[in-house]
Amino acid sequence: MNVVRNMLVVGSLVALMAATAAQAQMYRWTDEHGVVHYTDSPPPEAARQERRVLDERGITVRTLERARTEEELEQQRQEQARAEAERQAREEQERRDRVLLQSFGTERELLNARDDRLAMVDSQISITREKIRTLEQQQTNLEERRRRLAAQEREIPEGLEQDIASTQRQILVQQRHLEERQLERERLVEQFDADLKRLRELKAAGR
Repeated sequence: MNVVRNMLVVGSLVALMAATAAQAQMYRWTDEHGVVHYTDSPPPEAARQERRVLDERGITVRTLERARTEEELEQQRQEQARAEAERQAREEQERRDRVLLQSFGTERELLNARDDRLAMVDSQISITREKIRTLEQQQTNLEERRRRLAAQEREIPEGLEQDIASTQRQILVQQRHLEERQLERERLVEQFDADLKRLRELKAAGR
């Protein structure tokens, strides 16, 4: 029983000491006018300033940062987003470097791959141009036929008008296709030039 009683007394003392310490805890903060305040319960506006938590001896035991303004929070979000974008860019560059080194052991291998790709695109461009020339000749012939019929004051067949319109549509489709292949060729040249430059940098760095 004495042991139990002693334990209860010790527990009560510990609780009393903790309560006393909590009551003795003070906050020190300086307002926007430079006035220093001491209080055991800082008002809401104190959150805008840095606060120091003091023990019963007046010694700082920890520091509470001031609450950030909405502008500061937005700036922090932007900085975090910028840092994340930079991290992703670094990882993407590292990935591209690995692929580049695994794909091409030498500059000659890269140049050969470039020449093969460009040859394929050039072939598609040549075929498309030939299709356009053929369609344009068909259109010329159809329009000439319509002109002769009109000169003879003869009725223009509906099928002839449809053939002319269809040929015009096909020419437009092939012209768009040609533009796409030409843009593809330009992008390939730019990409291979960039890859060649990067490969040289990596090789110079001993990669």
